[in-house]
Amino acid sequence: MLYNLIIEIKFMLKKLIAPLQKIILQKKYCPACTRSLTRAKIMAENDVEKLVACKCKRIFVHDLETDTFHRALLSDIRRIK
Repeated sequence: MLYNLIIEIKFMLKKLIAPLQKIILQKKYCPACTRSLTRAKIMAENDVEKLVACKCKRIFVHDLETDTFHRALLSDIRRIK
């Protein structure tokens, strides 16, 4: 019973935090440390995307066509490098 309550609380927190992180990412800031992603270190790039690393070691993909950021998946890292 207690375990189920903990799981429910965990999912409720995720539902609260996810939209806030999405808004922060739309404003081109790192959701973890709130540093500007426009000043992040460029690790690799191709014609349509850049792979950038924030100072907090999180890696993001900058889509140059739509000028948006998203958190890099392992497949993104392999594809861009």
